[in-house]
Amino acid sequence: MNWVQRLSGVVAVLIIFGLVVLGAEAMQSTARAQGYATAQAEGKAALELQQRKYAEAEARRAQQVAADAKASAKREAEQAARADRLAADLAEQKRQYRNTTDRLSGEIARVNDLYRDALDAPPKPVPACVLTRGWVRIYDEATGARMPAVVDPAGADAPATTGDPAEQLPSGIDQRAVLAHHVRYAEQCQGTATQLDALINVLEGH
Repeated sequence: MNWVQRLSGVVAVLIIFGLVVLGAEAMQSTARAQGYATAQAEGKAALELQQRKYAEAEARRAQQVAADAKASAKREAEQAARADRLAADLAEQKRQYRNTTDRLSGEIARVNDLYRDALDAPPKPVPACVLTRGWVRIYDEATGARMPAVVDPAGADAPATTGDPAEQLPSGIDQRAVLAHHVRYAEQCQGTATQLDALINVLEGH
């Protein structure tokens, strides 16, 4: 075999080797391209999935916020309506108490100034009822219209007025005045009790 033939064989081997190398590089390039495309597609799909999940979560949150706001507005409207009803009921009750006070005040003279010994007996003036200053003091302290007596450290009432002759003097207040005060005071007590009941109903959600 001459050197030309040997050279041809070497060239052929080099060509084949070059083709193999080129083919391998082409395959690697194609694989890289496919891998990049696949990774890009998967990344894009993952990003779209996360974006979709985020959008869905935001939509759910927005719906929940809207539902909470609607429920809160409904509760506030119900509370306002309940408060209006209670206020109206309270005003009506106080009006009834005032009507009762006016009616009873108008009857005081009839039941206080005259009395009968029997149904067939003629009416005659009611005897004077003497109310002492001490009696009025005790009455006022019991109703809170006057400060209570001094209390000593042991808890017993100090005998500040014991033996005071002035407490046995007439007070100038007759039974008509006492009854008129009781009628007015009863209206205040009933009004306060009704307001307290209304407040309890509001706090308890009734």
